[in-house]
Amino acid sequence: MSNLKDLLEKANHAHAKELPFVIYRKPDSKRISCLIQKDKKLQFVENYKESGFVMAPFIHSDKAVLFSDKNSVLYTGDYDLESLDSTDFRGDKINDGFKNDGKKKHLKLVAEGIKAIQDSDIIKVVLSRQEVLSLDAIDITAIFKKLLHKYPAAFIYIWYHPEIGLWAGASPETLIQAEEGNFRTMALAGTTAFLGKKEITWGEKEIDEQQLVTDHIANELQEMEISIGSPYNKMAGNLVHICTDIHGKLTKNQDLNTLIRTLHPTAAVCGLPKKKAENFILEHEGYNRGFYTGFLGELNLNKMIQQGNSIKNELPETILFVNLRCMQLISKPENSAILYVGGGITSASIPEQEWEETIAKSKVMKSVLFDSFK
Repeated sequence: MSNLKDLLEKANHAHAKELPFVIYRKPDSKRISCLIQKDKKLQFVENYKESGFVMAPFIHSDKAVLFSDKNSVLYTGDYDLESLDSTDFRGDKINDGFKNDGKKKHLKLVAEGIKAIQDSDIIKVVLSRQEVLSLDAIDITAIFKKLLHKYPAAFIYIWYHPEIGLWAGASPETLIQAEEGNFRTMALAGTTAFLGKKEITWGEKEIDEQQLVTDHIANELQEMEISIGSPYNKMAGNLVHICTDIHGKLTKNQDLNTLIRTLHPTAAVCGLPKKKAENFILEHEGYNRGFYTGFLGELNLNKMIQQGNSIKNELPETILFVNLRCMQLISKPENSAILYVGGGITSASIPEQEWEETIAKSKVMKSVLFDSFK
């Protein structure tokens, strides 16, 4: 078993050699995993019966990238937050990169979404924007250590493929956790800034939005045996969301592939009705989300032992996370980060408040890039 320093060295070495890799930590875990592909091949998932690490885009018809266990090596190690050296958390000086018309464009987009809801049978649509930030350098080690330090309850990762690029994130939302026919998912919606108060008063808009997501998932899974928990507050860095856990069992007619296709994209990142909301997003957002609001994680890969250069699976488990609070790191023509942020729009939305929500969400990623965001 390796330590954190060893794993980060392996990740940096793979990046320098342009080998596909992912280094990650699951929520509330002390275990770091680093999966490195042995070659530069770009592989895709065919039926979700494969084993490895999957990175899927927002648009379900686009292919999901697979780092297969058949041509990858898995390294693992534990870490202790107390052992992290704060001097490693260096970052650039803040340089807000959104253009002067960024706010104007997003307010216009939200207003268009509200009008579409008023004029059609769309109930909710999730609208997002990009924010481009200039960086002095891209430091995988510093970014990953900051993610570890700041977001212990999130799924954190840095993912790379030479044909696609470098991504990093801290997701609070589980799409699917499945093992031996049992699965768990969650309805996560509603957002407010965490101000240090234990009791949070939610507005009607946020409560209704979260209930819409819960009801939608329950309806989509109505042919399965499911149980729905009670809503609770879920911390995500400097933000809080309303979350409802949903447990269920796969039937003979429902495999993992079917479950993923049923749930993705979720109403929490797309809208309702899902197809009409998706069409509105593609027609009005004005950019390609790529892997933002897609999903990523272990595919039939959880309990493994390493034997030399080969991997043996024991009790395969799948755990996938919605790719929220993420960014793409660019080194050419200059070092920069593309942040992706958005929010759910309903008839009760107020454009200015929706803009402020995206500002709050952007600070999740800014806090791992810039020292001035604590």
